[in-house]
Amino acid sequence: MIITAHKLITLRDNALTVNHGAVAFSRGTILDTGTTERILKKYPAYRVYRLENTILMPGLINVHAHLELPPLLDDIRARSFPDWVLNLIRVKKKLDKTAYTIAAKQNVRLLIQSGTTTVGEICTHGVSPGVLKQSGLRATIYKEIISMHPSALVSPHSSFAARSLSSLIQTGISPHAPYTVSEAALRHIKKISPPQKTRLCMHVAESKDEIRLMRGEKSGFEKLYQAVGWKASWAPSAGSPFEFLQRLGLLGPNFLAVHCVQVTDKDISLIRKFGVPVAHCPRSNNETGVGKMPLKKFLDAGIVVGLGTDSLASAPSLNLWDEMRYTYRIHRSSGIAARDVVMLATKGGAKALGMFDAVGSIEPGKRADIIAVPLPEKDTGDIYSDLLRETKSCIMSVVNGKILHKEQSAVPEPIW
Repeated sequence: MIITAHKLITLRDNALTVNHGAVAFSRGTILDTGTTERILKKYPAYRVYRLENTILMPGLINVHAHLELPPLLDDIRARSFPDWVLNLIRVKKKLDKTAYTIAAKQNVRLLIQSGTTTVGEICTHGVSPGVLKQSGLRATIYKEIISMHPSALVSPHSSFAARSLSSLIQTGISPHAPYTVSEAALRHIKKISPPQKTRLCMHVAESKDEIRLMRGEKSGFEKLYQAVGWKASWAPSAGSPFEFLQRLGLLGPNFLAVHCVQVTDKDISLIRKFGVPVAHCPRSNNETGVGKMPLKKFLDAGIVVGLGTDSLASAPSLNLWDEMRYTYRIHRSSGIAARDVVMLATKGGAKALGMFDAVGSIEPGKRADIIAVPLPEKDTGDIYSDLLRETKSCIMSVVNGKILHKEQSAVPEPIW
């Protein structure tokens, strides 16, 4: 198949935007990119999709989502992060597996329509793996673990990391957070699912209350512990969540740290030292009132950062274009450019999920995960800022060479 467009953005190192560009691929693998004229001449027998007034670019990568959650944001807003957590627990008591399944199906559909081709999913209720497998999206699915009792073991959950759902899906484990998974449980997870071989994901340094709790200071989590029947003495003790995780030997390239809002320069040094990738979820951070991640410090330190929407319990949409727009707005003053933000949602996300050898850019040998979006009406000379200003959805979405979504205008030319 060949797809042609008004412009092609490959995001290959040092590559420029290609005017009247095209991508050729076969059996899910990208074969070639370049001008439409050259690609059509080189591959004359290929089926051709000619897309007018569009831009071809790598599919978007949402590194952190909870697809099983329905839209709950308006129902659980709170004055503090611990109160938000309590409200979420309260509302979820009214939900059942059917509700989670309906939400997962709707949310996956929203991802595809807006241009996400890969997602990092936190599976809590067991329904999203089947939905994602059926959808054709690429994914890393982390089985969530909440286990605060010091003597509790988690081996039945940890076996999830060894499951093979499909060639498009890799699996891992998600100990929820340092304040909801005991040190004993984390040590057990490390023993049976070594970080060198297992992808891990954890909400880390999300709020000031989390830091206070770990330092033995008064925090809002006392109410949470009391509500769920946990003892305050079970809380971890450390100067920071990252010091705690380093002590346990969990930090490394396979450990995705989510949020990372309340971090010190020492934390950033640890993250850099151990090659820990980070998931930035700025709208969720804003809605839950936890603060603003120092994104520029992370990028200046050479730390891999991907972009995530989090769930509809803490963000108004799962549209990564909305997330990119907000990211640019709040970080622009610190020197973050529009291109930097697009990189977070593509190459950064691919690296954060350990998939950069396959996706994140359009180049020969990588998998054909490609989207076509409308050509911005206004041309300011910065194609990336134009995209962030105007893009809301995609015209065509291709994952592993298979078209998952296309508007009616995206039809192939007949082959004679």
